[in-house]
Amino acid sequence: MKITETAIKLRTAVMVLTAALCLGGIYAYVALPKESNPSIEIPNIVVTTLYPGASPDDVESLITQQIEQEVAGISGIDEIRSTSTEGVSTIVIEFTPDVAINEALQQVRDKVGIAKADLPTDAEEPLINEIDLSEFPIMVVNLSATYPLAQMKKVAEDIQDKIEGIPSILEVDLIGALEEEVQVDADLGRLQGYNLAFKDLIDTITRENVNLPGGSIDVGRLNYLVRVNGEFDDPLQIENLVVKAPDRKPIYVRDVAEVRRGFKDRSSYSRLRVLQRDDDGELHVVEDHGYQKVISLSVKKRAGENIIDAADAVRAAVASMDLPNGTEVLITGDQSKQVRNLVKDLENNIISGLIFVVAVLLFFLGVRNSLLVGVAIPLSMFTTFLVMLVMGQTLNFIILFSLIIALGMLVDNAVVIVENIYRFLEEGHEHFTAANEGTAEVGIAVVASTATTVAAFGPMLFWPGVIGEFMSFMPLTLIITLLCSLFVAIVINPVITGYFARVPGDTRRAASKWPRRITALTVLALGASIGFANPTTLIVLVVGTVITVVVHLLVMQRIGDFFVETGLPWAVESYRRFLETMLLREEGVRWPVFRNSFALMCFAAGFGLAVVGGILFAGLGLKPALVFLAPGGALFAIGLLGIVVHALEVVFLGGWASVKFGLGLSAVMGGTLGIMYLSPRPLEVETIAELMLLPVLITVVGLLGWPFSRRWRHFVLTDNRAKLITATLGGLFAIFGMFALAPTGVAFFPETDPNQIQVVVDAPLGTNIETTNKVASEVAGRIDALLADDANSKANTKNVLVSVGVGGDAMFGGGAARAETATISMNLVDFEERAEGSRATMERFRQQLEGLAGADIEFKRDQAGPPTGPPVNIEITGPNYKTIVDITERVKAKLQAALDAGRLKGMVDLRDNLKVGRPELRVVIDRERAAQFGLDTRKIATTVRSAINGQEAGTWRDGEDEYDITVRLREDDRQSLEAVEQLTVMHEGTQVPLVAVADTKLGSGLSSITRLDQQRVVTVMANAASGVNAQELLQKVQKELEAVQRGLPPGYTMKYTGESEDQAKSFGFLTTALGTGVALILIILIGQFNSIVSPLIIMIAVALSMIGVLLGLIVTRTPFSLFTFIGVISLAGIVVNNNIVLIDYMIQLRDRGMAKREAVIEAGATRLRPVLLTAMTTVLGLIPLTFGINIDFVGLLVEGDPDFRIGSANTQFWGPMGTTIISGLTFATFLTLVIVPVMYSAFDSLSDRIRGAFRMVHVDAEDGSTPPPAPVEPEAPAPS
Repeated sequence: MKITETAIKLRTAVMVLTAALCLGGIYAYVALPKESNPSIEIPNIVVTTLYPGASPDDVESLITQQIEQEVAGISGIDEIRSTSTEGVSTIVIEFTPDVAINEALQQVRDKVGIAKADLPTDAEEPLINEIDLSEFPIMVVNLSATYPLAQMKKVAEDIQDKIEGIPSILEVDLIGALEEEVQVDADLGRLQGYNLAFKDLIDTITRENVNLPGGSIDVGRLNYLVRVNGEFDDPLQIENLVVKAPDRKPIYVRDVAEVRRGFKDRSSYSRLRVLQRDDDGELHVVEDHGYQKVISLSVKKRAGENIIDAADAVRAAVASMDLPNGTEVLITGDQSKQVRNLVKDLENNIISGLIFVVAVLLFFLGVRNSLLVGVAIPLSMFTTFLVMLVMGQTLNFIILFSLIIALGMLVDNAVVIVENIYRFLEEGHEHFTAANEGTAEVGIAVVASTATTVAAFGPMLFWPGVIGEFMSFMPLTLIITLLCSLFVAIVINPVITGYFARVPGDTRRAASKWPRRITALTVLALGASIGFANPTTLIVLVVGTVITVVVHLLVMQRIGDFFVETGLPWAVESYRRFLETMLLREEGVRWPVFRNSFALMCFAAGFGLAVVGGILFAGLGLKPALVFLAPGGALFAIGLLGIVVHALEVVFLGGWASVKFGLGLSAVMGGTLGIMYLSPRPLEVETIAELMLLPVLITVVGLLGWPFSRRWRHFVLTDNRAKLITATLGGLFAIFGMFALAPTGVAFFPETDPNQIQVVVDAPLGTNIETTNKVASEVAGRIDALLADDANSKANTKNVLVSVGVGGDAMFGGGAARAETATISMNLVDFEERAEGSRATMERFRQQLEGLAGADIEFKRDQAGPPTGPPVNIEITGPNYKTIVDITERVKAKLQAALDAGRLKGMVDLRDNLKVGRPELRVVIDRERAAQFGLDTRKIATTVRSAINGQEAGTWRDGEDEYDITVRLREDDRQSLEAVEQLTVMHEGTQVPLVAVADTKLGSGLSSITRLDQQRVVTVMANAASGVNAQELLQKVQKELEAVQRGLPPGYTMKYTGESEDQAKSFGFLTTALGTGVALILIILIGQFNSIVSPLIIMIAVALSMIGVLLGLIVTRTPFSLFTFIGVISLAGIVVNNNIVLIDYMIQLRDRGMAKREAVIEAGATRLRPVLLTAMTTVLGLIPLTFGINIDFVGLLVEGDPDFRIGSANTQFWGPMGTTIISGLTFATFLTLVIVPVMYSAFDSLSDRIRGAFRMVHVDAEDGSTPPPAPVEPEAPAPS
């Protein structure tokens, strides 16, 4: 290859580049920001407008609809959702993924600016923000003290200012604090007695509390600033202000109002109960003092900032403060701790996988060559880190897991190239000649194999929506890593191998001094860099290297040498003999071979046409796709029928051989069931039936065919190739049948154990905060009772935080604080410290709170992965709101009845977003009567609102602190409905009673009004209990509601959205991505081989790898989830690699003049070692994460504590994908080594005969003569 040849010519520069990549990679890893979830840019804009005191109806008509009508004209909008609650309008505008967020933000600002002209004048300025999932609370700093709450507020504000001064922190919100203010409580009777308007009082205070500059004057040589300072030095000065002076008799504020310093109405409560604390990484049980009053500071970081650094900065800032005596600070909900554990676990998984990979390399290649191959892992990683740093990426759990997937694949290219160079060295070539020619021989195949893997992942880069933005980091990371590994394999590996490779009997002198010096300097610089970044890591690496060398010299070297010198040659020779047996055929069975191969080719061709048709259907519609779908379906059906018939022939005529195989397979499956029985996961009857079905079927069919096997086998099928191919394909369809009989289920994301459990308490709208606080106390009391009675729940709980008056997620209309809402958060101990799975603990909490009266209860939990809606989310829309409400009630009643009858077991938290409205005292203005008094609706409404709700009349400064001056009626004048009727409205000096211009009546309105695309919508929601498959639950719900949906009036719809809609979109996209990836792989393969047959063989091998995938899912009872689907797509790219190198070498050998049979056997034997190596490194690299094998290497080498455990939260989330790749690739290795060579031989024979038949027809048509038969390459005869 030209690039390799150039690299070898510039080998000194390549060595320097290698050193630079190492140093730069270390720097990039340290510099990359670390966070739990990726920083994603969601094309969603939220417009929030406050209109204090307005009902949801008014907010909808006066705010929401006005803004919706304007923004609806913006192009690129996917949907508009809005929620109108009391005093708050929240509009979420979701754009299509191709719209740039900055452009969308500007267009929304422009349209909202136009709509502002139609909004009420007393509505606040609309707030327009983009939704950024990375701007979330990273911790809660809880402040408790022995001094009063008012003083705690001052200390909390000092802490707030200190934390907000950290550059990486966005904001800090206070919960549970008392807000001090200056209160001016007016006496309604006195105001009316003095003939004063409420507005007179407000205007007087506002006019007097001023501080205005008066310009400047020159006096002599000095210039004086003139300032009129009328600001109050003391709030009591307000009492002496003159409101009016009729007949020169002043009326003071004190005559009509009381002025005092007080606190605003309580808007939130917060209290904390601490059971356990983790100080310095150690968990300790602390003395239980019950619930302590706290002020909670919710800390949010900025997008893109390192969460670990931000959390450390917050802790350092709090620790540096000189807090008053009696102050205690406790941090809860620290997300950085989860990220630390995540990074630590994934790093340990990488190290564990690396150890497994290096161990395999040592066995197969020896020490020196394993180092030459193994160097590809850190070099590829370092290069990847540099690229990611330049691209501005963060190091999150998606990217870290992607690196683990890539870990075993990083050496694939290096294994093939180094192993081939080593073979050239054994043949006597000079080192750099061997490096150049060895790389050139397999270089194109290596590039093609990498290109096919990239082609499999590439379409996933275009995944739309929030989930696509979230998950696209995986294919991006894998593509970058694989391309970096390709660069290392064809540029750096040949140079390093040329310098340092040795073969037995090599008399060449040691490498020149420059490579050795560069290598030594690189190692020293790496050590210094690592030591500077983290001295502990350097110690671990040094100690670990020493231990590895000692263990290798004492144990591993002997075992490895024996395997390389004895075990591996024996395996190669045994494999060679096996291939020779499999490639035997008899001349008398050409017809069975022909029909078998014909069926196989029909199946492959039909599959390929179906893929192309599917892509056309997704892009152009049905008609263009039918050109490929119709013949593809016919060919697929013909091939499928032939394969099933031939598979049954093989088993039936196998006779006693089939019986023995069936019994052996039964023993294997029985052993697997035994292992599963001993595992923590319960063994299900469906699993036993599935695993034993195929062995029993083979045994029974073999017994039935035993009497006929000798009599008929020579007449039907004796060719080993055909038997092997049909048996394998029959196994594929048998596995599909087993999976269909007792499916493992379908899930969106894998269910994981939560680290935090939240109980959201929703009291009826209109409940004051004191009543909500009592309800929250009752919930907390029930939780306390459970903690007292159940040891596991108590052992799992670290602390309980009660927050009353908190808001919800602004994205879904709950951003403002609400007096009816409380949240009880149970922060749990770390995964490895738990007495039981936290899902079981959550279900116990749920059972404890059943039957709670006076509020709705919903359980929430933290989740890995992108945000999704509830599993059951039914949106009901239509033109008439009353009809929508009626349909909603019918839906809820139907579901509740099914739940009570036991048909919807596992459905919890059934609710809707249509609640009984808050009680209202409606002031109905008679416009005609009001006009007679010269009043309008706005003036009357403003007077009522100011008197009841209060109005700010400026601020009072006390040093650096500012306090609002709030004017409103005294409490006695606003605590009864009759008091409102006694209000008067001033007009031109005349008191007009409210009852003279308006009537009052009691009623209730809607608590919230939700809209979808400018239509009212009501949503019915429910969750799935832990351990319940959400997809299966949704299917039951849909079955229950079939009659309701059929009976909907015209114009009304009932749509299933939420998680099910996200899942359908994601699975639909992944289906298209899989088809596109397969098509791209086919194009690359056709270009590589300039043939159709070889690519078809490889794609059949990819399809057959599903046998391993489905068997792995069946054995582990893993649902087919999003990650399983991604694993299948990944597998499609991975499986192709070894097959490309194998078939490419077969073709090269045949081009050199070797006979087909000998070429197939020689290529298989030569490529056995790299095929096994690449498969084993990929599988072993994934084993630690898939099965949760965790070893703390830092703790092992520094403290002597390995903290060895099996199982982790990461395994719960990523295990399904690891299981898919491991099981699929394991079976695919068998396919590569056995089925692919056999298929190549059979297909090549078939294509030779087809070409010969066409030549015969062509010659016969030209001259009418009968040509001699086309020469067919001789095959080995069957043994007599």
